[in-house]
Amino acid sequence: MRYKEKVCPKCQTKHKKRGPYCSRSCGNTRKHTKETKQKIANTQRAILTNGSDESEVRKYNYISKRSHGDPDPIPPQVLPYTPENSFLQDGDLWFEDK
Repeated sequence: MRYKEKVCPKCQTKHKKRGPYCSRSCGNTRKHTKETKQKIANTQRAILTNGSDESEVRKYNYISKRSHGDPDPIPPQVLPYTPENSFLQDGDLWFEDK
């Protein structure tokens, strides 16, 4: 089946495909109005604050993505204390006989 030549409303590329857009990436973009953005924000806020297990998982994932602000600083690595005549191997403390 042949489609007539059209112009994509987003990128102005001529194409002979089904639908008004030349590709899926052009078709998946749209402008949200302020009212729509507010509705999305209200829905997300309601989902995150309802106290269910799903909301806890979503909050944890949001925080673990570091979307909430600057990441916490990583403390410097500290060498573990080993007494004299001893050494650490594979997380075990070994003592040498002298």
